[in-house]
Amino acid sequence: MSESLTPVLWVDAEPEVLTRDISDIATFAPDLVYEPPQMIGGQVVHHGRWVGRLPVWPFDRTEPEGLGRLLPEGVSVVMAYAAAHPVLPPRVSAIDPNPDLGERTQHRWHVAPGGSLCLIQTEGDWSPETSPVELLLKAAGWRIEYALMKAGVVDSMTTNGIVSDPCLDHLIADAACQ
Repeated sequence: MSESLTPVLWVDAEPEVLTRDISDIATFAPDLVYEPPQMIGGQVVHHGRWVGRLPVWPFDRTEPEGLGRLLPEGVSVVMAYAAAHPVLPPRVSAIDPNPDLGERTQHRWHVAPGGSLCLIQTEGDWSPETSPVELLLKAAGWRIEYALMKAGVVDSMTTNGIVSDPCLDHLIADAACQ
């Protein structure tokens, strides 16, 4: 008796999650484009991904003065689904700006050595019910903190991120003038 080794993709096993993600992400970041899973010769190349640019300030508070000068556009990302999505979170990688190798080796930049952004602090920060928009919000915030670090106004990214913590908002105007 031989078993089929044809992969069962998460989009086939969890179509309602894909429907939710497409709706949520299209509303949050209309410039992101969904690419369905790709297979070549029976091998999975990727399990689905979103590619494009995030909004500069998608947060529930007033945009700080100087943000447009500091960041004329949002971060360009690839958000790649894991084979076990939604149990495992997608990985979000910044494409523009693309953190250099030195930044990928220092915790203070919140970038993993492979280039994905460190957006989850604890295991409890992700559950199968979590919308990937939560990660994309953090990636948008990561871009702002990255610009603040590059401008030299902060030495390290915050633990919780600028998404819900306004502690760095007042520094944006200072960084925009540099």
